[in-house]
Amino acid sequence: MHSETQQALIDYLSGFVTSERRDRIEAVLSQRTRHITVVLEDIKHTQNASAVLRSCDIFGLQDIHIVEQNYGFRARRMVTAGANKWLTLHRYRPDATAGLTANQRCFDTLRAKGYAIAATTPSKQGILPDAIAINQPLAIVFGSEKKGISDIALQQANCYLHLPMYGFSESFNLSVSVGLCLQPVIHRLRSSSLPWRLSETEKFDLRLDWLRKAAQSAEALERRFWQNYGDSAEAKTHH
Repeated sequence: MHSETQQALIDYLSGFVTSERRDRIEAVLSQRTRHITVVLEDIKHTQNASAVLRSCDIFGLQDIHIVEQNYGFRARRMVTAGANKWLTLHRYRPDATAGLTANQRCFDTLRAKGYAIAATTPSKQGILPDAIAINQPLAIVFGSEKKGISDIALQQANCYLHLPMYGFSESFNLSVSVGLCLQPVIHRLRSSSLPWRLSETEKFDLRLDWLRKAAQSAEALERRFWQNYGDSAEAKTHH
């Protein structure tokens, strides 16, 4: 689809969304980032992972990478409060043909996009979130509360993130860990001169995606648009 046609579709769908919702979409787009992303490794309890999605949306992250090596993931709307539909979820499953685990596929993809890998683990002395380097895109890996991150993640990591703990418990709740790690990192990123915002092309694509999700009966509206657009294009050709 060409950008001119996309713009026409955006303009069309915008007419079926309230001005408040359109303004909200633009405000959120202006604050979204792909510079920081989160990797969820084999989270068995989807309620915990769903809570993470809500936190990531609040912090302005766009991409969440979900490793499904042993457990599948299904977002719980009651927990996410609908936040998952505004996020881009990248899912990774094992590739038996290529002999790759879901974990390896995820990390290969992230490295190809220029991300450094930060593994969260209480078993290694690491860097505090407010001191980790953010000069290049950063993917922060979280594992399950019981098993933690995988050996592959430990091997792939460029650095380790550490959250100080002073009680009897050996780990934070997953969503709490994500919040504690993201808050200082995102604050530093937004206070920096780094180009952390989405590109105009990325915002353009997400704007269309979000309007499709915001407009009622969007599929029917889009079918009507294509019918009218096709008739209009044909009329211009004959004219």
